[in-house]
Amino acid sequence: MTGKPTRSISLSSTTPTRSSASAQATARRQVGTVRSVSKPQLTVYAVSTPRLAWRTKVTGSTAGRPSITTVWTDARNGKVLLASDAVHDGTGNGYYYPGVTIGTSGSGSSYSMTDPTRTGLKCGGQNGAAYTGTDDIWGNGSGTNLETACADVLYSVGKEVDMLSAWLGRSGIKGNGTNYPAEVGLNDVNAYYDGTTTNFGHSQDNARQLTAIDIVAHENGHGIFQTTPGGSTGGNETGGMNESTGDIFGALTEFYANNPNDPGDYLVGEEADLVGDGPIRNMANPSAVGDPNCYSSSIPNTEVHAAAGPLNHWFYLLANGTSGSTSCNGSTLTGIGIQNAGKVFYNGLLLKTSSWTHGKARVATLTAAKNLFGTTDCTTFNRVRDAWAGINVGAQSGEPTCGGTTTPPTGGTCTKVTATGTVSNRASSYKPSSTGIATSGGTINACLTGPSGSDFDLYLQKKSGSSWTDVAASESAGSTETIAYTAGSGTYRLEVYAYSGSGSYTLKYDIP
Repeated sequence: MTGKPTRSISLSSTTPTRSSASAQATARRQVGTVRSVSKPQLTVYAVSTPRLAWRTKVTGSTAGRPSITTVWTDARNGKVLLASDAVHDGTGNGYYYPGVTIGTSGSGSSYSMTDPTRTGLKCGGQNGAAYTGTDDIWGNGSGTNLETACADVLYSVGKEVDMLSAWLGRSGIKGNGTNYPAEVGLNDVNAYYDGTTTNFGHSQDNARQLTAIDIVAHENGHGIFQTTPGGSTGGNETGGMNESTGDIFGALTEFYANNPNDPGDYLVGEEADLVGDGPIRNMANPSAVGDPNCYSSSIPNTEVHAAAGPLNHWFYLLANGTSGSTSCNGSTLTGIGIQNAGKVFYNGLLLKTSSWTHGKARVATLTAAKNLFGTTDCTTFNRVRDAWAGINVGAQSGEPTCGGTTTPPTGGTCTKVTATGTVSNRASSYKPSSTGIATSGGTINACLTGPSGSDFDLYLQKKSGSSWTDVAASESAGSTETIAYTAGSGTYRLEVYAYSGSGSYTLKYDIP
């Protein structure tokens, strides 16, 4: 029912002669690239002559733009009665990004700054409600207009979500297909993420809002750090790496958006000019704004925004080498490009633990490089390693090498227990058992060998209440996986997952 009926509805029969499967197939053809299709529901299409119909919702994209299309097909002859797309492209007259397309909702004379395809994303004032309007044109381009600020926010987050999907394979900021709402009009020279919302204030001269891409993507970057394994728990060193993560996702989003009004760079906040001094951080040369370029023992006691310097510098060196920068050890480095650098960094985050450190990040990103690029050609792996050396983070116990061997971590490497099992395609097997094993803490090592030609993945899970959470993962495109994880006290189990193929496996592991 979509409105008050103005007449009685009478049908000759409520038994369909076309199946729900045929209706679903017809609905799929109305959208170019299909991501998901709902189960068809039998209903009455009561426009003009009422007809028995199947109603199906198809989510995907058409001609490169998102689509959420509801399709009504005649349940007796299979014809399409209506295909209605819920996605509307609003026009955003942003301060930083004028004349852009943003995701909005509504029709007729009632619209909202709520993105229909990026679940959870909306923008409004400090009361948490999305801005609404009678047309689908938003903002006036003024730096003091808050609807204008929301146009910039929706554009920026939209580009970040698209970048995460296209470059890194992540679904939404939270990684589960959902995102954070945004608020503008904060009465402060600041912007922040609080675990549930992003909030944006204004420049010190109050001439513009802090809603440039790198700032918006930075705050959502905190959400990515929070929703990858290990969360954001830790001291100042972890906090500095959290701040750097925001900067890294800001740079990735800028380069992905490729907006001529704000070309990709490695400066942070230069467009917003918070306090009249230009950028607040410089990833190529952190010391240019007073932050440390290199890692040292003082970093754990450094204020978190300044402590972002070494990891920011590492990311720049990994992406670009020493072109436009210098290394801390005097070496000349060659980069792997920003997209590949983003892949290595993000997949390293997927191996993150609480109380994250630069040493742990070195091990995680080297593991990620090995999983992503293999060991037939060691070039990428070596450049990741050399970038860490370039900020004075040296070799760590337990880190992999390109040849596939591993420096033995404290406690040995996959030597205590040898277990075997069999797992079917897209199914899981658990060791030591599905209920896990308790440990007081220490290094957990696991080495998996699956059948030739298969793609088996390995996960370490920790029990949290009645559920299990992945705390480490090894997901290469093959059947050999390794994990080295510094565990706290708790109950853990290893999951062997057959991503592709079936067969027997051998799992060697140490659980202290």
